[in-house]
Amino acid sequence: MSFIRNSLPAIILFILGSLLASYLVPGELEQMKWEVPGMPETYPVEQLCRPVLLGLLCYLPFLGACLYMFMGTMDRYVSRNFISYFLMCTLIMLLIYILADFTDNMERFRSRFDDPVVQALHFYGTQLPMFLYQILPYTLLMGTLWCLSKLCGGSEITGMLQSGRSLLRVCMPIFMLGTLVSMAYGICGFHWAPSGSLYREIVMKRNKNADGTPKSIVYRSDATSRIWRIERPALITNPGEPMIGVSIDQFDPEKRGKLVKQYRARKATWNKEDSTWNLEDVYVREMAAPGVRPKDDSFAQVINVAFEEKPYQIISPSQSGRIDSMGTSALYEYISSGAGSREDRRKKRTEWHVRIARIFSCMVLVLLAIPSAVTFQRRGTMKGIGIAVLLAALMLFFYRVFPALGESGLMQAWLSAWIPNFLYIGIAVYLFRKNLAHRSFAEWWRSKLKGEL
Repeated sequence: MSFIRNSLPAIILFILGSLLASYLVPGELEQMKWEVPGMPETYPVEQLCRPVLLGLLCYLPFLGACLYMFMGTMDRYVSRNFISYFLMCTLIMLLIYILADFTDNMERFRSRFDDPVVQALHFYGTQLPMFLYQILPYTLLMGTLWCLSKLCGGSEITGMLQSGRSLLRVCMPIFMLGTLVSMAYGICGFHWAPSGSLYREIVMKRNKNADGTPKSIVYRSDATSRIWRIERPALITNPGEPMIGVSIDQFDPEKRGKLVKQYRARKATWNKEDSTWNLEDVYVREMAAPGVRPKDDSFAQVINVAFEEKPYQIISPSQSGRIDSMGTSALYEYISSGAGSREDRRKKRTEWHVRIARIFSCMVLVLLAIPSAVTFQRRGTMKGIGIAVLLAALMLFFYRVFPALGESGLMQAWLSAWIPNFLYIGIAVYLFRKNLAHRSFAEWWRSKLKGEL
């Protein structure tokens, strides 16, 4: 009976995770059909990771429950405290973030949507991964600080250490659960946080004419040597709508700038079943070689063409060129393809390394929080907590400065992304040596001065 009782949370979380995965994973596969060029059997491995990672995200709470089930009594006690404080910090910051953002955009929802309440709920559902990607490292830090400072204030840490365990062994449950949070953070940043940023930019942008119709767009595909001009594109919220007033210029991929064919269609509709386009009321012009009489334009009511471009691909990049709106898989594909200028590839390579490095920054902040919150003296822990919060704020600054050096070519891309982690690991080790040696910063500094004198 005790085993069944202890395993009940894991069973419940497994069922909930399975239900959530059965809803999200097929939806993600369906979304990929609108975004990723080609047929499903030709998708790159990087894109095929999306449904796998989304399914893994659904089962992370179940994995945490399994870890909890096999822990000892003391580890469970530390885990319960950490989980409660971490979830409280995350929910509070997430609520503040959403309320502040909703207050700023409330008038836009009211003026742009027929049903602003439903649209706002849908909008913030798409923004949730982006919000979590921005706050999770810092709520993980605050949850660790809050948990350990409470345990230390009640002298519970001292009692745990007197049982024969080291401080790192006492904090091992926090490390394990923090690893799961880091995995969730990395999954959010793989595709869904950048996608939420892109969706936000497009929805909040003034991309409509005075009569409510979408503004015309131009999309250029270097991979296929085509330029699309669309007078009235489909909206990002409904990319399957027909696109009106479509002009497509096909260039010779070997001879840049040489126009070989033009399409002028009244309407273009994408077929999801076979990934082709139906062009209605279309004129097709074959461009003749120099000195050859051009052919007359051919007209057809409907023609079917196998263009690789997909509606979402056409709509979104034309309205956003920001790197933070590109998924990690898209960044890797862009870098591997060798497209774009050298400077552009360097920027995207640096961003790719930054996203990998920031996953590990979650655990670095946990490592920083332990010596900052734990003290064995009568003095309070607020000084150490204040220093930890200040260092966490500085990490934001470092993740701006060093990647900028990598993007400019003054530093290797991987090094510029990982320097903040290396720096903060050194600071954490230093705090372990000094703070946990039963001396405050002031005492250690005075001893240093006396030694020099």
